Amino acid sequence: MEKQARTVLLGTAVLLSCMLAWAWSSRPALAVPVQVTGATTQDIYNSISVPGTVESESSASYTPDQTAVVRAVLTNVGESVEKGQALFTLALADDMKLDASSLQSMIDTLSGDSGKTVTVEANGTVAAQEKGTVLSLPAVGQTVYPGVACAQVADLSRLRARVNIPESYIGQVASGMNANVTATAVPDEVYGGYVQSVAPVAVRAVSLTGDKGAASIEAVLPLQSGAEKLRPGYTVTAKIFTDKRKDAVVIPYAAVRQQGEQEYVFVVENGVAHRRDIKTGYMLETVTEVREGLTANDVVVISPEVALADDDSVEATA
Repeated sequence: MEKQARTVLLGTAVLLSCMLAWAWSSRPALAVPVQVTGATTQDIYNSISVPGTVESESSASYTPDQTAVVRAVLTNVGESVEKGQALFTLALADDMKLDASSLQSMIDTLSGDSGKTVTVEANGTVAAQEKGTVLSLPAVGQTVYPGVACAQVADLSRLRARVNIPESYIGQVASGMNANVTATAVPDEVYGGYVQSVAPVAVRAVSLTGDKGAASIEAVLPLQSGAEKLRPGYTVTAKIFTDKRKDAVVIPYAAVRQQGEQEYVFVVENGVAHRRDIKTGYMLETVTEVREGLTANDVVVISPEVALADDDSVEATA
């Protein structure tokens, strides 16, 4: 009888041990506390910023056909003039060498200008070829020379930016792209524009030592109305929008993990984290674009320091 009782007790102990082991092995896994957020959508604009200068869409620089002396100035810088209105008068002078002041006058007059050059008779009255604003004039008694601009009139109601695009960016730029333009002289204003044309050839800046700089390509961007504060010659920066992605899916940087070259996230569904491979796109200031692998409102883990495996139970924390 005693032997039988011991056998029963031993069997019971073994059964209880097996039941405990099964219960332990089949217990629910402890949930890993994680921070989560939902994937959202926003419009994304990729852009490049390039330097340039303001110029008038319609301007004219005046140069005499012979060496001359300015006898009278009949208007003022900044004054609006009509087509045919007298600007100044000239009288023929003996040929003289180009002096430093005349050279500087030429540089000042042509600065930021790519308009037409008007050659006028050196013995008579010089009149405005088109309606506009007087940007520069010679002084009474000043000697002016053939081929050297001595006055400029421009239409300030139609301004544009001429910008230089580095050759590494030119493949991203095309006619018709929108742009925002800001000027150093008017830092709080933003002017709208668009890429009207892109030069077919590149240019290289050459230093005084003969060294050639990097190649760049010129582009012309007409400015929308409301640019009255700008003046030809102003330095500007054009932000050209090279790409637009409407309703792009974005998530915080912290949600993206990487294994080798493969990027992935953990998506939480019903308290379980599932690994999902993704393909990212543009990196913005605080978020990154996800082009493949996620949809809007997917809930992703943003706790990069937490070690997770596929199908781990998780608990969202604040």
